[in-house]
Amino acid sequence: MSRRTGSWIKAFAVGSSMAIAVMACGSTAATQPPASAGGGGGESATPASAAPASAPAAADACGTDPITLNVWGGYPEIDPVYKAAGEAFTKLHPNVSFTVFSTDLRGFEQKLTTAIPSNTAGDVIVRTTNFLSRFIDQGSLQKLPDDIKSAVTTSGYHPAVLKDNTYNNDMWGMPLFTGGTAVYYNTDMYGAAGITDPPTTFQALIDNAKKTFKVDGSGNTTQSGWSLRLSGQGSGVAEKFWILLLQKGKTLLRETPEGSGKWVAEYNGPEGVELFQMYVDFLRDGVDSQNIEHDAAAFEKKQTAQFLRESWVIPEIATKAPDLVGHYNTVAPPVGDILTTEAMFVPTAAPHADCSWEFIRFMREPAQQINLVKVSGWLPARQDLGADLDAFLKDNPTYEGFLKKPDGFTLTVTPPIAEFDEIETKLATHLVDGYADYKNLAGNPDKIKALLDQWADESNQILKDNGHYGG
Repeated sequence: MSRRTGSWIKAFAVGSSMAIAVMACGSTAATQPPASAGGGGGESATPASAAPASAPAAADACGTDPITLNVWGGYPEIDPVYKAAGEAFTKLHPNVSFTVFSTDLRGFEQKLTTAIPSNTAGDVIVRTTNFLSRFIDQGSLQKLPDDIKSAVTTSGYHPAVLKDNTYNNDMWGMPLFTGGTAVYYNTDMYGAAGITDPPTTFQALIDNAKKTFKVDGSGNTTQSGWSLRLSGQGSGVAEKFWILLLQKGKTLLRETPEGSGKWVAEYNGPEGVELFQMYVDFLRDGVDSQNIEHDAAAFEKKQTAQFLRESWVIPEIATKAPDLVGHYNTVAPPVGDILTTEAMFVPTAAPHADCSWEFIRFMREPAQQINLVKVSGWLPARQDLGADLDAFLKDNPTYEGFLKKPDGFTLTVTPPIAEFDEIETKLATHLVDGYADYKNLAGNPDKIKALLDQWADESNQILKDNGHYGG
């Protein structure tokens, strides 16, 4: 299968001197499970273009008395990263031990809503600035120390990471890893349908979906052409709709005018209607179905030809579906993507705040950042990892869709308003209900438009209630 051609920008580059080497990979290039680095963080990385190191903290940041730091996160697959880093940190600070708490993301968010106000949260919390903005407003989270803020803002991080990690014109957490998506496509299914190129346009994704789905004699879908995000907890359904809407040049909420801090719903325009109609028409025609597996499970079981997801799926495939390795590739979404940044925060009530920040400084080190992607598959927030990241891409070429982007590719970040999570979650609930009503909505753009307008009115009202409406 031919590779995507044309010039590229590198999402993991800040200036041409930091560009990642583009590694050629064919459709059958095998991707091995990302190798876990021993010794709690892998080999030391010292790229020539590395960002300035954090100013050294006080020698007694962790003192000498026994301390247990509790690290809380919402991604259990990253627990081994925290544990390995904790072991390495303890070698430097023998009096410090660690516990790690992680649960599913929605459960974690629910726990935070009670634990932070009651001063019972962990010593280090890993979540997005946007989600935690309500607690920043309440004074429950500390500001990022000046030395870490200087190291983060001077160089080594994509501007979108900095933007996503800023709230009220300040930074509160240290960027740890980023979430972006790519299109996963099964090269065998593509080949069987006569498709010889990766999907580099939105129309190609639609066309390929229609060419690769299969139904049985009763008309039941047995292989979807595109496993769309049709259900799930929290805001994820709306987030995937949002990413596809970006391919049409629109977004969920548009700031108007730009820089004003005022927003208006944009998903109910003609592009949103067309996108929603694609969903329900696919369900009507059997291109996708609510009666078969979805998401990563569908891809791993070879029940879908393509889907959109984050990079954590790659190590999961290597573990759960090793026979799929070498029979799939990834490619960047055609036009743009959402960038989300998970950062490390310290609660105001943390009893060992100086030591918590010292551990966070440790997690910014290149060795820990490289180990993060090797172990978990999530992408490090630092962009200046030089030869180490080059070597990782060479050994794991199916990360190409995450590390290589086309010219003009745009990264969109979450609006820095506390009510966005409410807006996105409510929209997700509406979308799930709408997809379930596909028989009534398929082929009916007027009904779809009426629904989207109704939902947009709700989104705009939430913005009005919080003083952020700009329509």
